Amino acid sequence: MRVMESALKALERFLKIDTAYVARGSFWLILGKAIGTIIALALSMLYARFLLKDAYGDYRYVLSVLGLLGVFALPGMGVAIRRAVSRGYDYAFIRGARIILFSSFGITLSGILIGSYLFWQGNAVLGAAFVIASFIAPFNESLSVWRGFFEGKMKFRKKTYYNIWAHVIYGLSMMSAMVAIIVWKLPHAQSMILLISTYFLSHAIPSAIFYRKTVRLISKESVDDPESIRYGLKLSALYVPQTASNYLDAIILYNLLGSSALAVYSFAIAIPEQMKAFLSTVQTVVFPKLSLKTNDRHTTQELKKTLPGKALKASILTGVLVVIYILAAPVLFRVLFPKYMESVLFSQIFTLSLIPFPFGVFNAALKAEGNMKKIYAYNTAVPFIQILALLVLIPSYGIWGAVGGRIIGRFANYFLPFLLFKK
Repeated sequence: MRVMESALKALERFLKIDTAYVARGSFWLILGKAIGTIIALALSMLYARFLLKDAYGDYRYVLSVLGLLGVFALPGMGVAIRRAVSRGYDYAFIRGARIILFSSFGITLSGILIGSYLFWQGNAVLGAAFVIASFIAPFNESLSVWRGFFEGKMKFRKKTYYNIWAHVIYGLSMMSAMVAIIVWKLPHAQSMILLISTYFLSHAIPSAIFYRKTVRLISKESVDDPESIRYGLKLSALYVPQTASNYLDAIILYNLLGSSALAVYSFAIAIPEQMKAFLSTVQTVVFPKLSLKTNDRHTTQELKKTLPGKALKASILTGVLVVIYILAAPVLFRVLFPKYMESVLFSQIFTLSLIPFPFGVFNAALKAEGNMKKIYAYNTAVPFIQILALLVLIPSYGIWGAVGGRIIGRFANYFLPFLLFKK
């Protein structure tokens, strides 16, 4: 315990941040992420060993297209809800969730159209997968906003408790589906339908349970933030290109190089993306405090002076983490994903994008500040940089093009908010 306290104090002197607060909040979030990562790792090992690359590539393709259709779920509304709740407007959570549910049925209509087209093209397996997923996805999208409520209230322990149960339900459900596929030797068509159905149901059911529990915590006298919905709608419009850039790599790879290439790429970025999720817990913890500090002009100016130095010092630590991963990656893949050793070099290069990750705190600072002009500039410029890079590089360089495009987009994502917040 004393060793931990000494380490936190040393880190506080180095970074000049309240490490006690970050550690308290991050502990519960990291615990939840750790359990989620263990479950994801176990599932990935099953996929790597018992699913053909083509089957796994098809599965990732469906999830990527549904992820792109997530623009109908108003992705910026979650940030607006978290911001409103952190300022005491609890009813914004309920109203925001209702609006997300209504809007999310755009996913259903789009999914039916895509599925119908695939049926017409003779691809009944993917067609059925899209139709099934499109009916479940709206409930998953709208009811999962309970996480933003607890983040806004800085109740990270409660959020982690619910998150752990959500991870466990999802993990056990997907493992059961994989066991059924292995034991009964299900063909590709039945395997796809089972995996897609289980994936979306195992997310939607826990979300419904925890949403209902969260609503019960809100007082009948709670007030709404008249600006939160408008702010969320504006953010969501800005998130359209960002959402597209997040899934475009997988969609282009699948259509140009096929499902096997997408499977190789998916495993290449899997561990670095889990590392990024761990690091993101710090941004989640500091967002409510940034929301309060950016209410005042004086404290905002102070943040502009102090945050850059802290981010630069923290980048040294993430650089060390990246070096460790690069050295360990061959062993990790040999043990965990032996059929995907061709993904190792892609993964090592991709993880370099994590070095400047601490500068991502300026993304949270921009959102907390609420300056729509700056947010608009960020949310349009960064995705278009990545989209352009992917469109240019993937047709010429395949998987390397996808890795390079993502790295370019990631660097733009870190440094453009820094420049905008400093203005």
